[in-house]
Amino acid sequence: MEGASSDKIDWLWKQVDKAREERNGDAVRESLERLLSDPSIRDTSDEDLAVINLSQLDLDEGRSREVALRLADFRWHGVPGPAGLLLLADVYLRLEWFPQAKDALEEYLELIPEDLDARRKLGLVHLMLNDDDQAQRLLLATARREKYRIPDTLTYLAMLEAKAGRLEESLHLLLQARELAPFDEKIEHTLLRIESLRVSLKRRALHHDDLPIEDLVPGMASGMLELHGYSRDKSRQAMEIWNRFCSRQTPAGRKPAIWAAALEYAVTKYGPHFTQKQLADEYGVSTTQLGEHYHSISQAVDVDSIVRDDLLGETERAGQGLQDLVRREEMAEVIASVTGRLENFQGPGEVCSWVFQRIDPINEAERREIEDFIGYLWKRKAGSGRQ
Repeated sequence: MEGASSDKIDWLWKQVDKAREERNGDAVRESLERLLSDPSIRDTSDEDLAVINLSQLDLDEGRSREVALRLADFRWHGVPGPAGLLLLADVYLRLEWFPQAKDALEEYLELIPEDLDARRKLGLVHLMLNDDDQAQRLLLATARREKYRIPDTLTYLAMLEAKAGRLEESLHLLLQARELAPFDEKIEHTLLRIESLRVSLKRRALHHDDLPIEDLVPGMASGMLELHGYSRDKSRQAMEIWNRFCSRQTPAGRKPAIWAAALEYAVTKYGPHFTQKQLADEYGVSTTQLGEHYHSISQAVDVDSIVRDDLLGETERAGQGLQDLVRREEMAEVIASVTGRLENFQGPGEVCSWVFQRIDPINEAERREIEDFIGYLWKRKAGSGRQ
C-alpha cells in the first residue's frame, strides 16, 4: 500500500507540473487540493510544498486573506530544501511579511550563497525593515556583480537613495533602470513618484515669507544642497561664506534665489557639481544673474580658503570610508560563500586557510576576528548535525 500511495503522490505532483506548463490554474488547484486531502502526506515535506504552492496560486488570484490564515502557524516538517525555502520567501514577500521573508531568504542563501536574485530580494527586505545599512551593502554588492545591468537592483537602490533624501541620485538610478527595461510599469511609476517628490521639495526650499534676504538665502541654499545630494558640510560652508559676505556688504536685490544659487555654485564648484546654467534652471533664475552674484561673493570673500581646506579632509574621509566599505563587502561575500559549503572541510583550521587565501587580514586583530567567527560557524554546524 505504501508503494501505491507513493506512486499516487508522485503522479499528482506531475499533474501539478503539467497543469502549470499548460497555464491551467484550475487543474493546478485541483491537483494540489487532492494532494492535501491525502492522509499519507500529512506532516511531511510534501504537505509543506503543497501548502506553499496553493498559497502562491491563491495570491495570483487575489486571495491574500486565505493565504495569511493558512500560513499564520506554518512550520516545516523536516529540513526544507532550497526550492521550498525560496518559494516560501516569495510568498512571504507578496504578503509583505518581511521578517519571515528575511528568515527564509537567509536560510536559503546559506545553502545557495551565489544566487544573486535571492540576494537582491534580501536587500529589498532589509530596506522594508528599515535596516538601510545592510540593505545598501547587499544591493551594492549585488549590483556590482551584475555589472549594474539588472533593472530591479537599480530600482531598489533608487528607493534607498530616495529614502535617504538623495533624490538626484535616485532619479539617476531610475533612469538607468528604465533604459534597461523601458516598458516596466513599476519603474515608470517609481520614477514619477520620485520626480514629484523632488519638485515638491524644490518648491518648499524656494518658498519664502517676508523675511530679510540675509536670513532667507542660507536656508534656501541649504535646502537645495540637501535636495541635490550634498552633505551637511556643504551647508555649513555656505553659511560661513554667506555670513562673511553679509558682514562686509549688504546683499542687493529682492530675489534670494539668485544669491542662493550663487552660494551653491561657490561651495560645489571644486567637486561634482551643476554648471551655472543647470543651477540657474534649478533655482529659476538667469545664468547671467547667477554669474554676477557669484562674482560679488568671490570678490568679498576668500571662497577657496573655506572650500578647499574642507575639501582635502572630505576627500581623505570619503576615500577611507569607501575603502572600508569595499573591504567589508569583500569579507562578507567570502564568509557567505564558505558558510554554504562547510561540509567540504575537515575542520575550522582548513576553513580559515581557504578564507585567508581570498582575504589577506590587514592586522592580527582582524585575523583573530575572522578565526573566531569561523570557529563559531563550525560549532553551530556541529551542533545542528547532532540534532
